[in-house]
Amino acid sequence: VGNIVAVYATGLGVTNPAVRSGEAAPSDPLAKVTTPVEATVGGKAAVVHFAGLAPTYVGLYQVNVQIPAGVTPGPAVPLILFQNGVPSNTVTLAIR
Repeated sequence: VGNIVAVYATGLGVTNPAVRSGEAAPSDPLAKVTTPVEATVGGKAAVVHFAGLAPTYVGLYQVNVQIPAGVTPGPAVPLILFQNGVPSNTVTLAIR
């Protein structure tokens, strides 16, 4: 709880600065998504510290999510990203 995990995804859309298709993402400045990303962990709202293209990779997004207080520990705690209210596929985290 309180730690930040990096979640990797595809399909989060346009970034600022814009990065052309097939081009590696910059590391300075970071290419952040223009449509906000939200997250839940164990059904609780989680703070998203960064959502954008993973630096030096092509087409790979990185979302840094802080594990919220009150999450029940377990071997398969669900994490879901949301953009425009649309949920991602559910992934699970082991939290102790």
